[in-house]
Amino acid sequence: MNSDSAMTLREGLARYYRSNAGVCSQRDLSPAAAEFFRCHDVAHVVFGCDTSLYGEGVVKVYTIFGTTLGLWKHLRGYSDASAWRLFTQYRLSHVLTHLWRLITHMPVAMLRARRMTRPWPWADHEQYLDQTLDAIRQEFNIAVMPMR
Repeated sequence: MNSDSAMTLREGLARYYRSNAGVCSQRDLSPAAAEFFRCHDVAHVVFGCDTSLYGEGVVKVYTIFGTTLGLWKHLRGYSDASAWRLFTQYRLSHVLTHLWRLITHMPVAMLRARRMTRPWPWADHEQYLDQTLDAIRQEFNIAVMPMR
């Protein structure tokens, strides 16, 4: 989540999977849904978002406005992957803590996504796996939102 991370995307993705092993390892998905989540997980790393309700909301804003996926494919991907049920794992206290912050920060995330030099390639990002996150963020003009 460091905006100037010297870690490669591949390293960041490995760290993301280690940090979220409970959620990521329990996925029983179709091949299409697994591919959607692979790209979603990469977006978490590229945009520096955690898996709190706030982080999930921010990564959705960046996905819709700052990637090649767009709104309708994003909604269809979530529906195909039955991902909406993942939101039921948040406790009420977590929702209350993060929801207001997410709502008030969504316009900032939208503006930052619109200021990117070009959209992040949602499904065609393999060529970036060995580049540092700092270099990727500079190339695409990605401004990471503070997660804490």
